[in-house]
Amino acid sequence: MVTAEEVRKGFTSIPGFVEQYGVSGGLHRWAGIVYNRTTRSITGRSIFEVDWDVCVVLDACRADELARQRTAFEWLGVVGRHPSLASCTWNWMPRTVAATPASVLEKTAYVCANPFSADYCSPDQFHELDEVWRYAWDKRKGTVYPRPVTDRAIHQWRTETPSRMIVHYLQPHVPFLSDDADPLSRNNFDHDIESIPDAWDRVTRGELSRQTAITRYRETLECVLEDVELLLSNIDAERVVITADHGESFGEWGLYGHVNQIDLPCLTSVPWVETSATDRGTHTPTTDETEGTTIKRADQLRALGYSE
Repeated sequence: MVTAEEVRKGFTSIPGFVEQYGVSGGLHRWAGIVYNRTTRSITGRSIFEVDWDVCVVLDACRADELARQRTAFEWLGVVGRHPSLASCTWNWMPRTVAATPASVLEKTAYVCANPFSADYCSPDQFHELDEVWRYAWDKRKGTVYPRPVTDRAIHQWRTETPSRMIVHYLQPHVPFLSDDADPLSRNNFDHDIESIPDAWDRVTRGELSRQTAITRYRETLECVLEDVELLLSNIDAERVVITADHGESFGEWGLYGHVNQIDLPCLTSVPWVETSATDRGTHTPTTDETEGTTIKRADQLRALGYSE
């Protein structure tokens, strides 16, 4: 039951949405959030409720968009659906950890490109917590490219021999990888990065076409799948799952990107692919975890569209 106070707070947020996204975009975004938060609650399943050896997590990957890639990546096979625990990483990650027995986590390696692991994961919980974002952050683009994640996952699986491994890529999450000159990629950390809109903000404001953003999303998804393909050819695993922490909205209910506590199918019904992997020894990892980064974590999160 929604209280009068919650309704009042909802209306007071309208000016902020209008200022940020314009009248039409702001009202659509506000209406979508209010409707979903007052009529639905998210109930999902932890990835650990399913038996697997390696779980590949594609950040912000829609199920229909992964299925669309089967033409180029036939090994994807059947793309099923899985009910996610959340519609954003900062809820998915703590809920996944909290729902998993310590005895399971301590046998699991987590190779993670998402900076939210600093808030919700501890090295003491896992067999190995390899936070790739700490040393392989690309300052110019404002993200972690897929290859360092692939390198570290191959290294962990070959040398540390955990019972299970989660490989958490940042793509196809913004910023998109397909255009190095793209101003929406927030590639200059010397400027006020918080004031630079990401792709979906620009779509909502009418500064970027919806189709252009979707095309770049698809190109970014293709880029990360090329690395997933490389991963699957360089580890031995009988049971591999490819899924997402949450999906991405392409305008459903006036929303673009992903928003906290919104139960839309495009956000919470995530892809689920079951396959296997065979180490053919075709790739030698080169990413060194001692490389380090000088970028502040707050700036890393803002580059991904979040504000602390």
